[in-house]
Amino acid sequence: MSLYEQIKADLGYLKLDAAAGSFATLAEQARVEDWTHIDYLARLIAIQATADRDRRLAARMRYARFPFHRRVEDFDFDFQPSIDRALVDDLATLRFIDERRPVLFLGQPGCGKTHLAVALAILAAEAGYRGYFSTGDAMVKTMVRADHDGVAATKIKTYTAPTVLVIDDVGLIRLKSAAEAAWFFEIVNTRYEKGHPTIVTTNRGLPDWGEIFGDTVVAAAILDRLMHNAIVFNIRGPSWRLREHDSLQIATTETRGKGTR
Repeated sequence: MSLYEQIKADLGYLKLDAAAGSFATLAEQARVEDWTHIDYLARLIAIQATADRDRRLAARMRYARFPFHRRVEDFDFDFQPSIDRALVDDLATLRFIDERRPVLFLGQPGCGKTHLAVALAILAAEAGYRGYFSTGDAMVKTMVRADHDGVAATKIKTYTAPTVLVIDDVGLIRLKSAAEAAWFFEIVNTRYEKGHPTIVTTNRGLPDWGEIFGDTVVAAAILDRLMHNAIVFNIRGPSWRLREHDSLQIATTETRGKGTR
C-alpha cells in the first residue's frame, strides 16, 4: 500500500470521510500551486469541519420538525408595519437566548407570527442550538398519551431539553382537560427554571388565556413564567392568506372580464 493509500485509509478509519474523499485531489492541487504543508493541512481540515457542521445542522433541523424553512429577511415588514423591525433584527442576533427571554407573538391568524417564530428558531439551530417546534394542541395531547403509556418522564424532554422551543397557535384549539393544562404548565415551568427561552404564537389576547386553559389560576401561573422578562409583539396587521386570496380573486375577475370582451 502506498503512503497516499495509507493516509486515505487512516482518514476513513477515523471517520473523516470528507477529508478522505478530498485528500488526493487536494494533494495534487497543493503540488501544482506549491502550497506549504500548513496550507494543505488547513484546507483539508476545513473541508472535514464544514462537512461535520453541515451534517450536524441537518440533524438538528430534522429533529426540530419545523413546518417550513423561512428567513427573517423574507418577511414583508411593509405589509405588517406594526412589527418593530429593529426589535426583530435584535432577536436575530440570538441575544435573547443568552438573556433567557421568552418571545410572544400575538395576532390574528395569517399575520406572520409563525413565520417569525420559526425563522428565529432556525437561526438558533444554525448557530448550534437545539430547537423544536410543536403546536400547543399537539404538545399537550402528546404528553397526555405519554402519561397514559407510562413514558411521560422521558417524553417531556422532547419539549424541555431543546434550547429554543416554539409553541405555535396557543388558544387556536381550547384545551379539553385539566391534565392538558397541567402538562402545558409543567413544560413552560421547567423551561423557565432551566432558563431555556420559549417562543409562543397565539391568536388570543392574554386576558383570554383563562378560558383557553379552563382555569384562571393555571393560566396566570403559565403567563407568570412566559411574561417574565419577555419580548412581546402585538401584531395588528391583516392576514397574508387573505391578501393572497384577494389577489387571486382580483386576477380571476380580470381574466373573466377579458374573456367577455
